Amino acid sequence: MTDVLITLPVAALSLALVLRCLEAWGLAGRFSGVFGSPGEEAPPPCRELPLWGVFLAALGVRAALLAAGMIAVMLFSQGGISWEECFRQLCQRWDGNHYWNLVEQGYKGDQENGEQRVLVFFPGYVWAVRLLRLVIPHTLGAGVTLSCLSFAGACCYLYRLGQEYYDEKTVRDGLLYLCLFPFSFFFGTMMTESLFLFLTAGACWYARKGKWGRFALFGVGAALTRMTGVLVIAPALVELLSRERPLGLSLRRCWKRVLARLPLVFSPLLGTGGYLLLNYAVDGDPFAFVTHQKHWHQGFLWVSRVVEYLFQYFWSNRNGSFGWAIWFPALVLFGGVLVLLCWVVRQREHPPSLLVYGFGLFLSTYCLSWLLSAGRYLACCFPLFFILARLTRDRSLWRAVLLAGEGVFLGIYLCAYISGAQVM
Repeated sequence: MTDVLITLPVAALSLALVLRCLEAWGLAGRFSGVFGSPGEEAPPPCRELPLWGVFLAALGVRAALLAAGMIAVMLFSQGGISWEECFRQLCQRWDGNHYWNLVEQGYKGDQENGEQRVLVFFPGYVWAVRLLRLVIPHTLGAGVTLSCLSFAGACCYLYRLGQEYYDEKTVRDGLLYLCLFPFSFFFGTMMTESLFLFLTAGACWYARKGKWGRFALFGVGAALTRMTGVLVIAPALVELLSRERPLGLSLRRCWKRVLARLPLVFSPLLGTGGYLLLNYAVDGDPFAFVTHQKHWHQGFLWVSRVVEYLFQYFWSNRNGSFGWAIWFPALVLFGGVLVLLCWVVRQREHPPSLLVYGFGLFLSTYCLSWLLSAGRYLACCFPLFFILARLTRDRSLWRAVLLAGEGVFLGIYLCAYISGAQVM
């Protein structure tokens, strides 16, 4: 029963996105009975912010959360603790410990019980921290600095990207929803979220502008940072074909241009290839990560099976911290995002490229066989925040409730993370 209840809306959403893309590629008007008419014109844009203002505002948010987190660690310690130890406890938990070890020791040096277990962690963030450490000779300091700067840079790309599709108020609210997302504090820790957000946002921006060489650079970096980085191929392909509209009357005129750009569109696969070479260099097998994933109980599992075990584990742990720290937010986010995507997919005002990317990242997250970090992964799914902002643009009560709810749960989960709960 669960398979049917979950698979049917996922399949229907997939079909709707395919139709949206076909229409954008030249089959104009063929599906007018399926999708609503374009929304009414957006209100006049607000005063545009300079990019340096966006950068400093995003950096200020990260600095404020870091300061608040360190004070909270100091208060929770109930005893003497140095500020350096506060910094470490706040920014180097869970996977952060593995990234710290990888920067310090490398893949061959960081082992568990004499065996390689860390090849499941992609190298992009590790290599970037090592590069920054040439300037900041402190591993954790370099890692957190990279995360904060990457987040601020990502917000600049998202600001410009959002302006391509939405009005100014929607773009600003989208960034605000991102900053207050209950798991956004991970953007200031020694983890890959900020760098991944920066690279994927940049890749989508350059795809939108048709700057395929820069898209390739950012796309390869995204694929080296996380397995899901290759998903930027999808919005890039949608943008390329939407620009050329080969399914219309212009196929003969544009097929050469499309073929010439396809190698750059698919260039993120080079990042995946680099990761496979790393596996071979470290463990003698380009697919060694598949074996190592078993140690972390990771692999592919269809989304309905994932949701089923999420509910079962939450229900069996509903009286304990583990259930509310891991399984409850994963369930709430799944239901909320699925309903949101099904609601907006018929609205033409949302670009198919961002919808495809958002859906792809959402679905790939919920096809992990041991999903412990759903909130952290979905924090990088930036199309969702623009969709929420557009949905609440003319609904001030909804906007106020959503912002207040995000702020409250950001405080709750940050405090739980600091106190040692399994918020990861």
